[in-house]
Amino acid sequence: MVLFVYGLVVPQDSAGNFVPLNSFDNILHLVLGIGMVALALVLTKGQKVRA
Repeated sequence: MVLFVYGLVVPQDSAGNFVPLNSFDNILHLVLGIGMVALALVLTKGQKVRA
C-alpha cells in the first residue's frame, strides 16, 4: 500500500519518480495490499497474540 500512496503523491514526470509507476501500477499495488491484509486477518483469526 505504500507504493500506492507513493504513486499518488509523486508526479509521473518528476525526478522523484525513480520507481516507474503509472495509474495501472497504483491500482495493482492497492489491490495487492488490500488482499495481503485481508489474507493475514483471515489466516490469523482465532489465534492469540503473544507478547
